[in-house]
Amino acid sequence: MPNFSVQVPHDEEPAIVAERLREFSQKVRSMTTITVTEIVEVWDEHGNLDFSFKAMGFSISGRMESRVAVVHVQGSLPFAALPFRGAIEREVAAKIREAIS
Repeated sequence: MPNFSVQVPHDEEPAIVAERLREFSQKVRSMTTITVTEIVEVWDEHGNLDFSFKAMGFSISGRMESRVAVVHVQGSLPFAALPFRGAIEREVAAKIREAIS
């Protein structure tokens, strides 16, 4: 499976960033116009997230880590979604910036 990777710099403490991302996750689910199903989110005690979901028939999974000075997301996409990888990475980065601002 192809991979995707996103890094978003920030100036906050990782714990603050993680809390903002958790709150934002709840909002995004109710705002999205794309049907997203089979959502699984597992947050650890350090504010990192293991996730998986289906969108537009594609299964997407990965991990988001709140680190010092950067939020890092990496995951995998099905081959059929490969042409959309750049758009997915841009959208993920934009949503993270929105959440932690």
